[in-house]
Amino acid sequence: MIIKNDQKAKENYKRHVDWKQRSRNITINNEIIKFTKAFRENFITLIISAMGLVAALSWNDAIKSAIAALFPAESDLIYKFYVAITVTVMAVVITYFLSRIKTNGKC
Repeated sequence: MIIKNDQKAKENYKRHVDWKQRSRNITINNEIIKFTKAFRENFITLIISAMGLVAALSWNDAIKSAIAALFPAESDLIYKFYVAITVTVMAVVITYFLSRIKTNGKC
């Protein structure tokens, strides 16, 4: 009878240890999955931001050329202010319309 109880205690202890190990493995796997998902999302955001920067620099050159053609500036400083004001106004207007599209759910 004592041998049976001792055997049951060993089996119960083994089940408990196995359960703890499985629980740890599940926790570690969940953390790895969370990290992988966050890494992927941040990496994609970084790539999209880099592409946006390249597009913005291209538009910067195009806008500068257009303003130079429209407003032949006598002073380089005045030309830079034309560019800065034009780009700012365009950015505000475009941002306004894009945010309206986004909030209306049409995006």
